Amino acid sequence: MADINLIIQNAVPWILYLFAILGAFVCLIQKDLIKMAVLTSITGFILAAIYQVLLAPDVALTQAVVGAAIVPTLVALTILKTREQPVSKEEGDS
Repeated sequence: MADINLIIQNAVPWILYLFAILGAFVCLIQKDLIKMAVLTSITGFILAAIYQVLLAPDVALTQAVVGAAIVPTLVALTILKTREQPVSKEEGDS
């Protein structure tokens, strides 16, 4: 029984590492920037879970707040503010 617990304790960080790498890769290949911002927050939560598993709860809390909430929100707001509005034929130079 102790061997199973040891295997699980060693496997959880590696599984989280793989999910973090996969999440970062999926963020990189997104064409829609809003989806990218949402996926960045999911990757941030996975990184916070990694820090928690590695017994760094203060870093995990900071990562959850900054990396999973504030940064993706600011990125999404920036994307929405900088998008160009489509120009209709009546408004365009003709």
